[in-house]
Amino acid sequence: MKIVVVIPTYNERGNIGRLIVAVHAALAAPERRVRVLVVDDDSPDGTAAEVFACAACLPGVSLLSGPRTGLGAAYVRGLNHALAHHAPDVVIQMDADFSHNPSDLPRLLAAIDDGAEVAIGSRYLGGNRTPHDWGWRRRLLSRAGNLVARHWLGLAPVHDCTAGFRAWRASALRAARFTDVSAQGYVFIVAMLQNAARAGADIREVPVHFPDRRLGTSKLGTREIVEFARWALAHGAPAMPRTGLAEQQAR
Repeated sequence: MKIVVVIPTYNERGNIGRLIVAVHAALAAPERRVRVLVVDDDSPDGTAAEVFACAACLPGVSLLSGPRTGLGAAYVRGLNHALAHHAPDVVIQMDADFSHNPSDLPRLLAAIDDGAEVAIGSRYLGGNRTPHDWGWRRRLLSRAGNLVARHWLGLAPVHDCTAGFRAWRASALRAARFTDVSAQGYVFIVAMLQNAARAGADIREVPVHFPDRRLGTSKLGTREIVEFARWALAHGAPAMPRTGLAEQQAR
């Protein structure tokens, strides 16, 4: 199995080196060929240098740099590059701040092996596994975003539509038409999921814990929230068929 892990970054020097090492360790297996593709938005803090240092010590590590034009644009660059240059069987999306635990990666791949086309690392399936010290604003934004996605954008019964921790079969990723998504902020990952659901993808959730970042600062701001609200109003589809949506409990 050929796997490409796509990690967008901006000012993640304190995290990215340790994360790359942890991803390699979590996915190491004779039957897997793993590549880690870091998509950096020209971080001024030396993130790129950390990636180059890892590439000198570990196989399959590469950097794709570009201007800072939003999370969506970074993912479009990275996902396009992964599909065009590495012919993967599976593409994984994850954040660089350790809020997505590399030790959960084998469980996402197990869901793919079991027949899922999209496996989501879910914070809300079977309970709430977000940090206890999240402030009310962060908790409200997460819950409200999922409520809108599930019931206005037609993504129920998926519990965690805004999760950015996902494994995709390459065929499902292409069917999600991510290059057609105009959103540039965090709403990009919701739009991808909506496209995948409309294409009939088998979408499953795997419960994961979601620790808060320890280093660096969150990139979620007012601009991203406003963009999500505008995009949701323009793309609502509460009557969308639910074919392809499924759930998977951890084994």
